[in-house]
Amino acid sequence: MTSPQDDPASGAHRALPAHFREKSPLTDTAGVTWEGRDYTVSPFPGDDGTAPAEVAAALAAHHAGEDPHRRRLVAALTTARVLVPIMAVATETGTTAHGLTGDNGADMAMVSITAPDGTSVLPLFTSVAALSAWQQTARPVPVIAPQAAQAAVQEGCTALLLDPAAPAEEGGPVLLPRSVLWALAQGREWIPPHEDPEVAATLDRVAAQAPGEVLALEARAGERAEVDLHLRLRPGLTAPQVRALVEEVSTRLGAEQLVAERISSLKLVLGS
Repeated sequence: MTSPQDDPASGAHRALPAHFREKSPLTDTAGVTWEGRDYTVSPFPGDDGTAPAEVAAALAAHHAGEDPHRRRLVAALTTARVLVPIMAVATETGTTAHGLTGDNGADMAMVSITAPDGTSVLPLFTSVAALSAWQQTARPVPVIAPQAAQAAVQEGCTALLLDPAAPAEEGGPVLLPRSVLWALAQGREWIPPHEDPEVAATLDRVAAQAPGEVLALEARAGERAEVDLHLRLRPGLTAPQVRALVEEVSTRLGAEQLVAERISSLKLVLGS
């Protein structure tokens, strides 16, 4: 037995949803138009997850001692794809009837590393293999290094660590200090602080504004700190005078924004 609604002869018909009645090539199966949607093409087409050639070459040069201050490496990173690790972080937990605790909800979050001094470091990876060697459960998100640096600044990180699980026999991980982090985030060319002419000009001005007993202030590559600041004083000063001058120069340096941005760590050295 058929109902009037199903009988074609009855003249009655079943009403179809609007998105079926208005079906057109310009709508998808849910009847929603494609117009206005954003389907961005991947910025890294053909990326197979291996290290970018220029970055790999710069890393090899650094590990071979050909680029000891990492200038070539940082230059390569300014336009290079790197991988930022993302992992699930529980946002809600619950307890089952059997007393087991499980995650009811989770968000994906960028991973950072806490350094021994309490500061946060953002790990970056040149390849999927390098990330998997560090943490297999992390999801690799490809971005250009300056974008990763901007995210690191927003998260309060003070440095970048490239390929943290790299074996020692291959050169090990490479720490990119705060001066590199800020240069990448600002889209500015990074120059090692002891070679930076703007840093040199700032140090000359600080020395000139200090008391006359301060003869010069010069940045040189440091052994433990990023920079050794050589402070040259007039000969014949007493120990209290030297302490007072060192304190004053240190205070003046602390007030210089450019010094704070471009020198990650420094050691004040008395002498020529």
